[in-house]
Amino acid sequence: MKVLIIGGNGLIGGAVVRASVESGREVYVFGRHGCSFVDDNVHFIKGDWYDDKTALKTVECTDYDVIIDTLIFNEMQLRRTAAIVNGHCRHFVYISTDSVYEHPSLGITEDKIIDANVKWKYGVDKRKAELYLQDHSEDYSFAWTIIRPTFTFGLSRLPVGFPGKRNTFDLCERIKSGKPVIRFDDPKTKHAMCHESVFGVAANALFLNPKAYGQTYHISDDVAYTYGEVFDVLEKALGCEGDYVFLSADVLKDDFKDLYEDMIYDKNPEFTLDNSKIKAACPGVSFHVELSEVIKSITDNLRLFRGVDKDISDYDLMTDFLLIISGKDEIKAYAIKKGYDLSRTCDEIRPAYHHVESCQKTVPEAVTAFLEGKDFEDVIRTAVSLGGDCDTLTCIAGSIAEAFYGVPDQMKTECRKRLPADMLAVLDQFE
Repeated sequence: MKVLIIGGNGLIGGAVVRASVESGREVYVFGRHGCSFVDDNVHFIKGDWYDDKTALKTVECTDYDVIIDTLIFNEMQLRRTAAIVNGHCRHFVYISTDSVYEHPSLGITEDKIIDANVKWKYGVDKRKAELYLQDHSEDYSFAWTIIRPTFTFGLSRLPVGFPGKRNTFDLCERIKSGKPVIRFDDPKTKHAMCHESVFGVAANALFLNPKAYGQTYHISDDVAYTYGEVFDVLEKALGCEGDYVFLSADVLKDDFKDLYEDMIYDKNPEFTLDNSKIKAACPGVSFHVELSEVIKSITDNLRLFRGVDKDISDYDLMTDFLLIISGKDEIKAYAIKKGYDLSRTCDEIRPAYHHVESCQKTVPEAVTAFLEGKDFEDVIRTAVSLGGDCDTLTCIAGSIAEAFYGVPDQMKTECRKRLPADMLAVLDQFE
């Protein structure tokens, strides 16, 4: 069986490639970058699928049995790909998404009526592509199948929501080093998940399967997990407990709209699937993996991958940024959690405060000055007013305030006027 996988280097495509090779298929992988699979049965085709000439040349040079497209995100892309592959395969598989279902929902089956309650554009666009394929079946010579992946994870991705797509070993390193880890989830709500190995095997079982023609399937593990359970397993794999900061997804709304929608419409709501239909079409396929085993293999793989490319993830930077902009209440709560005594106000600190060169008698006062300040300048004035180890205290408070408020341009300009040329050169180089 000859199988062409468009977008075969991604998580979903890669899962299909591996399962296809293990099933003895002759596999063709189409992608923009080099193929990560080394096998005599894997042929790599490098190019841009969205270039019509390249796409047509790819399908015309070989008669494929199955073509599976992981790069369709809307109706126009579906129309284009269907027209290109028509006459060049016996079975076409469109990778949709379980985001076409309303979230939250429990025990969803494929015949669930999909209505206007789906608000996420990603899910809406994928659904429109589904409808086009269903409504125009007679226009094409191939049989078709629609697959709706759920939250799929594997060697390059942990099933942990927010860091799931930006998670080289940074998440694990934060946990191991005691740094705060942001979570937007309710640890007690269950979520459908699927390991890449389950998805790949199940998808392969549908290829040229008459039961699958003209049908839609979702694929998930038989067991739905809470994020609390996932993090428990992750902690055991790492040998340490995490320090978690739970925030509302609303902090993402202004600066990370796509991530915000991913959280509120997909990753966070309680959501489970009923696997009965796919299991009936693919008897003999196992729809479960032991979470402890695969999490350990993922962390081991991420550790190796992290050693190769230490600059690939923005997760660390994004986490620190979100902690800063999340609000003073969250910052105060976290500081108290780390053991700082913030019970006194600045008015209560001033009368008896004196010069002490210790973190224990300087950091809490600096944090309190930041919490009471109304803007950057007010934080600086408040910190100076406390006295004590004033220069150190004010530097600490000012550093927090700079990250939270930014430094006013007028103050920057005035400070630059007072610096000698050599210090200005250092400052410019640093910035």
